Amino acid sequence: MKRIFIVDDSITTLKLAEKSLKNSFTLTLLISGKQFFSALEKNTPDLVLLDIEIPDIDGISILEKMKTDPAWAKIPVVFLTSHTETDLVKKGLQAGALDYITKPFDAETLSKRISDLIKE
Repeated sequence: MKRIFIVDDSITTLKLAEKSLKNSFTLTLLISGKQFFSALEKNTPDLVLLDIEIPDIDGISILEKMKTDPAWAKIPVVFLTSHTETDLVKKGLQAGALDYITKPFDAETLSKRISDLIKE
């Protein structure tokens, strides 16, 4: 089963995403950039769902750091964010994000979009 890291400081968002994806993917739920990089040292996910606003390090900075490490540079990242500002979305995509999904999201739609992005 494909592995997804979900990084968001909102427990509500993590639980909703978990409910939506747990039957199709192996999930690792993380609430900070520090936890994310610690988990990344141990496992390589097939995809990262990443909030842009995380207290210790923002999602775009996390993605930029990932892109500088050859071991992590090719891991697809999808932003999971409440931001819809064109400039911020564009900045995330230019940093290397595969896509972005806005919050609040529909659980069924999330599952379908993620499945389409990382087909078995």
